[in-house]
Amino acid sequence: MTNSKPFEANKQWDRVYSEQNMTMWYPHEAIIRFCAGMIQKRLTLDKYDVKRKVERVLDLGCGNGRHAIYFASQGIKAYGIDISKQAIDWASDWAMHEKLEVEFRVGNITELPYEDEFFDAVVTHGVLDHVPMTIARKAINEVRRVIKPNGLFYCDFRCVEDSDFGVGDEIAHNEFILTDGYEEGLVQHFFAEDEIKSLVDGLFRIIYSEIQDIRFAPDYKKKSSRWSLTTEAI
Repeated sequence: MTNSKPFEANKQWDRVYSEQNMTMWYPHEAIIRFCAGMIQKRLTLDKYDVKRKVERVLDLGCGNGRHAIYFASQGIKAYGIDISKQAIDWASDWAMHEKLEVEFRVGNITELPYEDEFFDAVVTHGVLDHVPMTIARKAINEVRRVIKPNGLFYCDFRCVEDSDFGVGDEIAHNEFILTDGYEEGLVQHFFAEDEIKSLVDGLFRIIYSEIQDIRFAPDYKKKSSRWSLTTEAI
């Protein structure tokens, strides 16, 4: 992950991961559904219903590698990149422990160290809403550069309908610096529909989109709202 000051973002995310606040050891349900619905669905121990041939997939802002490792476990050549060295160290150790071959790199999402049209698919979870909108736009353009025409791109974003919208110090439209918790000092952008469309316009065609709401007890008024998008490179 990154923001407008990459070195500071590096230190911030290294702090988060060194405190083990963001280490995730299982894939997010949305990524599993994306894989099963758009790429391949596992039927037995060694049989898959292949929807689309995907040889290489990139996990953009991979953290400690949970989605890259998931794809590798499905027999797909997986790559992961993150600005945090601490996160990449975790990811590399995990892949080694699982005896899976995954290429992890420390790097910036706006300057991807891959050739043009290198990947068949790219996924990114909880990344593009943790950077300023200007950086998100640069990252989306880089994703389009490294993905093949008609390649699949999954991404998700916090929604303006989220109960935490407005929390923190506002620095731009729908954009805040978080002021407490383990993500203190990080950017959080909440996306409206028109912002999402403007991000992918001319680069990707939206195949499917939804807002996922999780409501919390006791009165179920507080909610976490998140956009999920499956797109195809134009």
